[in-house]
Amino acid sequence: MIQAYINKIEYYLPPQKESNANLLKIAGKDKYKIKKMIKKIGIKTRRIASKNIFSNDLALKSANKILNYINRESIDHLIYCTNTPDFLLPTNACILQNKLKLNKNIGAFDIILACSGYIYSLSVAKSLIVSGQAKNILVVTSDTYSKFIQKNNVNTRILFGDGSASTLVSSKKKNNSYQVHSFAYGTDGSGYKNAIINNFGSRYWHNPKKGGESLSLDGPGIYDFALKTVPTAISEYLSKNNILLNKIDYFIFHQANEYIIRNLQIKLQIPNKKILMNMSNIGNTVSSSIPIVLHKHSNKIPSKKNILLIGFGGGLSWGVCLIKK
Repeated sequence: MIQAYINKIEYYLPPQKESNANLLKIAGKDKYKIKKMIKKIGIKTRRIASKNIFSNDLALKSANKILNYINRESIDHLIYCTNTPDFLLPTNACILQNKLKLNKNIGAFDIILACSGYIYSLSVAKSLIVSGQAKNILVVTSDTYSKFIQKNNVNTRILFGDGSASTLVSSKKKNNSYQVHSFAYGTDGSGYKNAIINNFGSRYWHNPKKGGESLSLDGPGIYDFALKTVPTAISEYLSKNNILLNKIDYFIFHQANEYIIRNLQIKLQIPNKKILMNMSNIGNTVSSSIPIVLHKHSNKIPSKKNILLIGFGGGLSWGVCLIKK
């Protein structure tokens, strides 16, 4: 039976940094509230794309790193996950295919699914691999949320950082590969307003009363959703696949913020050594957060280990996937 493997992950972050100190300077009357947030969220700085740098510019950087590892002629599919595309039409994937000088006889398309997007993109890649439709798939995640957050909205700016990750998913195993196993998914569209970019899309452009927030985020709503939904999703996934929680060696949650992850850890009774994180100096990088963590800790993860990937966020949506090194 054909299997799917994560053979390489690379990422790129824009060089510009935005510190908590800088955000406190513009917090105004919310300064005390922001100080309390800083103590909880575990984010000290975040990377911000400059004025003329957008999602595809970051994606080009991370994807080119993958092409140092594999011949571009071998890529037969491009999956691109973003919530902040350069254009509504055409897709970022089509533009990136040309910029990377990939073959023209490949499939290239976008997936829009925010913080659970990597899990879903990985599942589509695996499906294409095991069905024999592709052998080497480039999965790209890239978001520039800073473009959609108003400058005075420090409550939201403090959470997000811009960045891109690229993952090579292949049918042949290499050294230090991760085998991609089963998936579970979840959706609750009743909570769509908990994380929404209002001024984008046809509803906005046809609204005579344009204006208001760009990215609107209900932090408490997202927290309640995560603490209620994610533990149940994990328990159901493990039960369905006959896996005990203590047989999972590492957990990589979407890096929303440390406060959410630590409370999920407490609720699930997961030991500290099994929680992998990387957000302190880069912030919440949305769809790229999980692959960035996996890349950063890859050399520390021994072989024959079970890693559970958990995405959750806007939609509302969530997804779970087991990979094995």
